[in-house]
Amino acid sequence: MTLLSPHSLDPQGKDADRLATIAIVGRGFTGIMTAIALFKGIDRPFHLIMFDPRPKIDVGEGVNHAVATVLNSRVRDLSIDPTRRDDFQSWLEADRDWHDGLPANSAGLEHSFVPERVFGSYVYKRFAEALMARPDVVVQFLPETVTAVDRLPQTGFSIFFGNDQRKHFDVVFLATGYGLRDSLEKPTIPAGAQSGVVIGGGVKAVGQALSLLKDGKVPHINLISESGFLPQSHAQAAVGSAATGEPIPRTLRGAFRYLRDAARRADAEGSGWQGIMNGFRLQARELWEELRPDERARFKRHVKAVYDSHRHRLPPDDYRHLHQAIESGAITLRKGRVERIASNGVLISASQGFEVLQADFTVDCRLPSSSNDSSLIRSVVACGLAKRDELELGLVTDECGRTIAAHRSVPGLFAMGLLALGSVADIDLVPQIVSQSHAAAASLNEWIGNVTNAVQAISV
Repeated sequence: MTLLSPHSLDPQGKDADRLATIAIVGRGFTGIMTAIALFKGIDRPFHLIMFDPRPKIDVGEGVNHAVATVLNSRVRDLSIDPTRRDDFQSWLEADRDWHDGLPANSAGLEHSFVPERVFGSYVYKRFAEALMARPDVVVQFLPETVTAVDRLPQTGFSIFFGNDQRKHFDVVFLATGYGLRDSLEKPTIPAGAQSGVVIGGGVKAVGQALSLLKDGKVPHINLISESGFLPQSHAQAAVGSAATGEPIPRTLRGAFRYLRDAARRADAEGSGWQGIMNGFRLQARELWEELRPDERARFKRHVKAVYDSHRHRLPPDDYRHLHQAIESGAITLRKGRVERIASNGVLISASQGFEVLQADFTVDCRLPSSSNDSSLIRSVVACGLAKRDELELGLVTDECGRTIAAHRSVPGLFAMGLLALGSVADIDLVPQIVSQSHAAAASLNEWIGNVTNAVQAISV
């Protein structure tokens, strides 16, 4: 392992003649997981540069969770070692400081939900171990925002960043999720605040609202969900994938009628709808590929919100606290679209028309569209290196994360994690990101040797 300062190496100089150059854009969980997979899956030396404007590694970013509270995945689903499903649990059991500080769970440790900082410590530890095991790999961290990626005339890519700077790479991994920020935004709560607004209907928004109430920073929250839906609950103990034995219809209407009926029967039998949903999700990509364009558009308009509310679930305790807060009036759920955010509240449009919600502060927990708001994503689409998926969630990829443009994969360019959400089912969850990262590293291992030889031949 060789660690370099941000300005100590020029990858277009002598080192480029010896080592394949790989860039990872983004240093949240997806970027770090990709790096771990490369350390373990590439069997030759390489030079890795990781770009991110933030000065520290933040492995919580890019994984759906409640901000600064509890991850919405169980201990059993958070291993970053695809060969050891119990790796995270074993790490927790070996570290008494973390293990003893966790709330008791009658179902056992593997079924528990842990704070983000605990998972972050585990991932960073495994990253450091994987890095130390590769003394032949040169690693550099650049605290810069990547603004564009372009194709080089012969082979490889140019990355543009900072103040009109540019570097060349053989391989680029985009792991920006929904964009890179210079710092994580934290709400400023004025002293004596009586009411606040939290915008968003997902796990992140619910976690923020519950955290504000729990900390006693405000007695009342208006929680604005554009769809009116909120996340459902995990089962108390983990459930696997359940199937009815009946084939899933290959139309949107038929598939979701099947899902509703199967979930209703499972609830009546006491097994719970979560297992049915898990089984349905395993076939989601195949079903999606068979839907007509008009059905995909209808899914985005009418089905996606309720589907996501059952796909992204709250820990049972958080779900109970949420509905207790709604019943007590501490949280008021409002359905509507936010039209404007002002210093003293928000303007929303609802079914009855426009409404002004007065508030002492506002916290916006909506996830911006990566494909629309990022100059980086616009650049790779504009130069023909990728295309957007039909739901405008990110980029079209194969299961390994390789971008697809003009019906062909683009060698050497990968869109990882959340950026592939419109193409790969559940790719915003830890197990799927782990699998994708290792699949990408495996697919790259043989190909990167050919790329390196081609670059050297061109330079002779």
